[in-house]
Amino acid sequence: CIDFIRKNKIKTMSIDSAVKMGDGDEIQLEFRDNDLNPADTTIKNQKIEIMRHVVSRLPDKYQRLVSLRYFDELSYEEIATELKAPLGTVKAQLHRARELLYDMVKDKKEFI
Repeated sequence: CIDFIRKNKIKTMSIDSAVKMGDGDEIQLEFRDNDLNPADTTIKNQKIEIMRHVVSRLPDKYQRLVSLRYFDELSYEEIATELKAPLGTVKAQLHRARELLYDMVKDKKEFI
């Protein structure tokens, strides 16, 4: 029984060492960390807070649209359904909201 367990035991290997293939070639495995480092995460969160503050200065109807689209990440169709508005109206109002946002931040781009 112990021989069976030893025979079928999965061999472990280090992720830092090269893997030897059957034909003798060695392949080095590389693993990337796709997460942001702590400084980048902090900067990203600060930018989000700045944008939320700027969006809060928009008229209410545009605030809701921008929030649904960019913070809740809904599609145009989902927003139209949520607001019970035609798709074209949603697209036009979002375009207008983006123009207003641009006008608010165009002189402050270096801070965002």
